[in-house]
Amino acid sequence: MKLAMAVAAIAFFETGQSDEINQSRAKNALIGTGFKYEATASGKSYQIIFDHPAGRRQTIYMPVKPQVVGGLITYNFYTTVWASKTPPNAELLRKTMGISKKLGSYYVFKDSNNVWAIRFQVKFDATDMKEAASTTDPLVVAMKDTIFFVNAVGEETDKSLNGDKDTK
Repeated sequence: MKLAMAVAAIAFFETGQSDEINQSRAKNALIGTGFKYEATASGKSYQIIFDHPAGRRQTIYMPVKPQVVGGLITYNFYTTVWASKTPPNAELLRKTMGISKKLGSYYVFKDSNNVWAIRFQVKFDATDMKEAASTTDPLVVAMKDTIFFVNAVGEETDKSLNGDKDTK
């Protein structure tokens, strides 16, 4: 308990903002993007769902709580590009990890239901996010562009790995 309070005090001291303020600012910015979103069942993330041709869907996730390191406040926007009850094989990993992007990265994840996934993520700097961000605020525009980018890369990668089959 003391450790948690110390960490919270350090985060507040380093950023001058509480988690609640950071979460409120990010949620207001997400609203400002104009995307329709909802909280996940766990309440730990927001999800933005994009519909694509042939009934395919790509879901972009944004954690509710930011990562705070020093004075930097960031959010990881991510999407699943492949999922299975069995781990990805070496060939699939080489194919996926060989897809180079200037922004973002792929990683392997195993969830609490023992489902393996390959995800694509982009870290978004929300340090200077305003409390009442408008649709024209530069960070809101950057957030919207980041979400569009994660969707585009996710859909492109998902389709190249899975064909027309939507695995999610």
